Amino acid sequence: MTIAHNPSSQVRSIHTEPFTAAVGGKLSANDKIDICRGLFAFLVVAAHAVDVSWSMFPAARVQYPWWMHNFIQYVVATGIYWVIGFFAISGYCIQLSVSRAIDGESFALSSYLAARLSRILPLYYLGLAFSVAIEWLIAPARPFCWPNGITTGALLGQLFMVQNLTQTFGCYAASWSITNEMFYYLFYGALVCIAKKRGMRATVLGLAVCLAVSLPMDALYFLWNRSRVIASLGMLFGLGTIWFFGALVAEQRDTLRRSPWARACSPFWPAVLAAAVLSWFSQRVHLQFVLALLGVAFTMMLIHFLVADEAPTRGNKRGRPRAIVELFGLASYPTYLFHGPLLLLAGSLVARWKLVDDWRMTWIILVFVGVSSGIALGLLVERPIMNWRASFLLRFKRSRSSSSQKSVEVRIASVRQ
Repeated sequence: MTIAHNPSSQVRSIHTEPFTAAVGGKLSANDKIDICRGLFAFLVVAAHAVDVSWSMFPAARVQYPWWMHNFIQYVVATGIYWVIGFFAISGYCIQLSVSRAIDGESFALSSYLAARLSRILPLYYLGLAFSVAIEWLIAPARPFCWPNGITTGALLGQLFMVQNLTQTFGCYAASWSITNEMFYYLFYGALVCIAKKRGMRATVLGLAVCLAVSLPMDALYFLWNRSRVIASLGMLFGLGTIWFFGALVAEQRDTLRRSPWARACSPFWPAVLAAAVLSWFSQRVHLQFVLALLGVAFTMMLIHFLVADEAPTRGNKRGRPRAIVELFGLASYPTYLFHGPLLLLAGSLVARWKLVDDWRMTWIILVFVGVSSGIALGLLVERPIMNWRASFLLRFKRSRSSSSQKSVEVRIASVRQ
């Protein structure tokens, strides 16, 4: 999932947090969000590595008692937990970006879209090209994981980013969430323009639309027509409610910092997250219930990061803590995009070369490959793309300012005439 790196220009630090001990320094709310981005991506790798390993050693699925099987399948191997965290974080960061982009009563939609598209598309299309190449390479010995959709139609769906409504392309299956991400970007940009003209709050309007669409779609799916399109639309707008929860936290961040209720309740977000995980582990509730609990948990997490945030600390801008935070942030997006093809490539090589004959050792190898490759891609690919993007957006802003100035001069000249 993609969110802007260092989303806020106001960086604050905090005391006595679990992340602090991990990096040896004080972290701001935005630092902790960057660490969560990387951590969540690594946990998705660990989850999908189980899927690939079990597809290579199918007997592993039945060799454990039910509680161990459920723990592996519905706790370790369930990447959707951390994808929901990405959605909440994304809404939070995009709202911060929008709030900075609004100048008085005006909102530069072209600048907003340039920022969003330049963030998500370059690495996405690199990952898609890489996935196509990997599918060709591993065809003679392909692990039976994410096998559906390796067709021209599925590839076109990926190319135009509508794969969530069609079918994902092979090992690039994890990119289904990028469809949602792109939709929320475009949808929210349009909502901000509408809301500014009508004196409304775009966050509330977006949340209302998502609820108005997702609830009927879910009811239609469960009670009458279980088609893929209806399920995908329900999921798209249902997950959108979580995205807009994150946006609401960013919009109301000053109010939340002053709220005693926020300070009292938000530290319990790990308990809500654990309740969601245990619910899915039990397999006695529907996935929609679990997703709703996850949305609440990660919204509370964002609130907790905010209310624990304090004044800036000069000593935290350089050194090891800052470098670790930056590394986690840079590794997040490439890890998420590239881990699918990399896991299948590694699994194919393990099978061809008969390196190990145990799914657990295969899992360890795959996790190492996925995480280490993601970190390397963050430094070698993501960082140059982000540098290019910064330069591109600066040129775009200057060009737009120049065009606006010329337009003003033309209008003034026409009035004088």
